[in-house]
Amino acid sequence: QVVLLDTELESAEKGKSYSRSLLEKRVGRGTMSEADAAAILDRIQPTTEYQALEGCDLVIEAVFEDRKIKADVTAKTEAVIPAGSIFASNTSAIPITELAATNRPEKVLGLHFFSPVPMMQAVEVIKGVSTAHETAIKGKEFVRQIGKEPIMVNRDVAGFVINRINFPSAIEAMNLVEQCFATVEDIDKGLRMASGRRMGIFETGDMVGLDITYGAMMA
Repeated sequence: QVVLLDTELESAEKGKSYSRSLLEKRVGRGTMSEADAAAILDRIQPTTEYQALEGCDLVIEAVFEDRKIKADVTAKTEAVIPAGSIFASNTSAIPITELAATNRPEKVLGLHFFSPVPMMQAVEVIKGVSTAHETAIKGKEFVRQIGKEPIMVNRDVAGFVINRINFPSAIEAMNLVEQCFATVEDIDKGLRMASGRRMGIFETGDMVGLDITYGAMMA
């Protein structure tokens, strides 16, 4: 059972529609039956009410890379979820310790999914300074339960592990284009063909959004 919470019901329904489109692709490829796809969609509950989170064992926050917005979402969520529930942030760069300024920091961790999420198998599991070992283990188990691979980040740092490698590469790619050494298209093609990336740096930036990338780099 999944609660899909957003500020507007239209946005939450749009999120469910995206899930529907992914499931329809699997049905079209013959890797899932229509009945199974329908059953999954039935378990997704779009809402705008925080009270709907009351029974959740795990909440994953995925709002903008803005500390104030994240703090507001965290406070409203922790007011309704059970004491034993885990609160995770999908932030791509903000230290988890900063986001865990709550009355239960031992239950807070990072679960950083990479874009595009349906294609990317890796998920960073990040421990804040106060994250309990048991919480990190449960995060690791959850990532494997949904068919992805956990990348354990044992010490909290801005950008975590993969983006601390990716961000300098993105800046260098921008510099190369700005100085006319190569085109956007050739750099992306080269990274796909020579580095084994599924998407080039600029393709990824366009999909994620440059505002989101900028926010992450400034974290």
